[in-house]
Amino acid sequence: MAIYEVQGPNGAIYEVDAPSKEDAASALKRAVEGDRWWEEAPIAEGSSVPDRWWEEAPIADDDLSIQQMLDLIQGSSAPDKSLETARPSQDDPSIQEMLDMLALAAAAKKKRVGEQPETSMLEQSMSGVNEGIAGILGAPVDIMTGVINYGSRGVNSLFGTDLPPITDAFGGSGTFEDLLAPTISNVQPQNTAQRYGRRIGQEVGAMSVPGGAMLRNAKAPLALGAMETVSAVGSGVAGQTSQEIAPGNATVDTIASLAGGLSPVAASRALRPSPKAPSVEMLKAEADAAYEEVRNSGATLSPASADALAGRISGTLGERAATRKLNPRAAIAADALSKDLRSAPPTIAEVDQVRQWVGKNVAGSNEAGERAIGVQMKNAIDNHLDTLTPSDVSGTNRAHEVVSTLQGAREKAHRVHKSQLFEAEDTGAIAKGLRRAATTGTGGNEINAIRQNVRRVLENPKLRRGFSESELKAMREIADGTPTQNALRLLGRLAPTSGGLPLGGFAGAAAGVGATGNPLLLAPSVIGQGAKMLGERSTRKAISGLGELIRNGKPLPKKAASDLENNVIAALVAQQMASPAERGNEATNAVVRALLER
Repeated sequence: MAIYEVQGPNGAIYEVDAPSKEDAASALKRAVEGDRWWEEAPIAEGSSVPDRWWEEAPIADDDLSIQQMLDLIQGSSAPDKSLETARPSQDDPSIQEMLDMLALAAAAKKKRVGEQPETSMLEQSMSGVNEGIAGILGAPVDIMTGVINYGSRGVNSLFGTDLPPITDAFGGSGTFEDLLAPTISNVQPQNTAQRYGRRIGQEVGAMSVPGGAMLRNAKAPLALGAMETVSAVGSGVAGQTSQEIAPGNATVDTIASLAGGLSPVAASRALRPSPKAPSVEMLKAEADAAYEEVRNSGATLSPASADALAGRISGTLGERAATRKLNPRAAIAADALSKDLRSAPPTIAEVDQVRQWVGKNVAGSNEAGERAIGVQMKNAIDNHLDTLTPSDVSGTNRAHEVVSTLQGAREKAHRVHKSQLFEAEDTGAIAKGLRRAATTGTGGNEINAIRQNVRRVLENPKLRRGFSESELKAMREIADGTPTQNALRLLGRLAPTSGGLPLGGFAGAAAGVGATGNPLLLAPSVIGQGAKMLGERSTRKAISGLGELIRNGKPLPKKAASDLENNVIAALVAQQMASPAERGNEATNAVVRALLER
């Protein structure tokens, strides 16, 4: 017989005397799986082999040594002649099996119990990197092979055929693992740190191929490369942690790996500021700049447009002559403006000045009738400017640009006006509500005061004019409150800061705690105070949202993933499709495994 080297389940190499290499491997397998004079240490499913993967069974001092037993069976002289009669016949078919097992036992006793093959963190990590590269390169063929094998299973199930599965298809991960075999260690990780190192290496290697392709056209390749690396490390740490907790569970592994890989993307998204509406100051500056541009253009109303505007202003007085007599200031203003507009078409900037003059001298009158006519004049000028078209403009070859700039300036100015109605520091509806709540002495009426002021805007046709439907809807939600806000408001009445009665209740409860030592007596007051604070915070957040909506002119876009984050997500998905072989016995990637586990 010859001596063959056979690798055991723990990665150790053993010398076995056997007729052939196949017989040596068979003997090793029988020794590990069958009846033997040692017992394996318990190994959890899916975990790596512990440092002490078996323990020798005790051998009594008067037992024969293994070598003496071999000599006895092979016919050599026995140490005790009385054992000659116990020697089995050489023709017994079980002799070879006994020889194989005893030879393996003799080889095993030559090694110290618990001895492990040598490996390092660097070797395990780089082996993992190359395994990941092989997996991602072979993923397309592996996926197609998995799909075909899945179809073959269905055919076999339906028609009773026995189509064999395709194994180790050319171009799959196995092909690339063979090519990279010199760089992949056959020795398994020997401790927890090495297991993490190999797994992280696998994820980094799998990420390197799709991630590297995306770096070519990236606007910020360094930032993308850094985030891809962090994503791969996070995926490896989370995946291996799941294996430490739930060994062999491929589903948990995949979920954990994705979660770990997405963690830097989630962090990047959380740290990136959300879209913000422009401030009132920014809107004012933009509107002023646009009005200045219109003024500098020298554009005027066309004669036809100026005549139409004059007719709109005169029409605010109606057809009754008595209206002119009863409202002489308004009549004089209308006639003078109409005459000026028809005699010399004004510049667009002058039309806006006319509007301001009407607001001050007619709409601001102390007489109700004249004030109403002045408001109608302002509305007539606003409507004319809002519906202005390039054909209504003269004196410039950039009529389209002038009209667009004017409408943008007016729209921004309108947003400023609506925002100040709510958010002005001293005169806004919110400031007034907070001031009124504070004057109650406790400040406990804040939510109610804010709701009342918002409701006043909703119920006043003049004040609500110009608000969009989405803005009016936001106002209604603030004025009426959401179910959660109303529940918090109800509980908030127990707060000591909500008035004299709950404050007295809190004082009595505090006295009770001092007398009985039972802190639960303060629970209603504590719950009420917390509910009050949450309710006020929710209402203020809704008010802030309304302000953002008004200043932005439309709902703010939701924070979306950036191009950098999208590229990392795409690379992570590709990486997960080439998941390490340890996750499944038949498949080397997540897609194939999902198909075969159905």
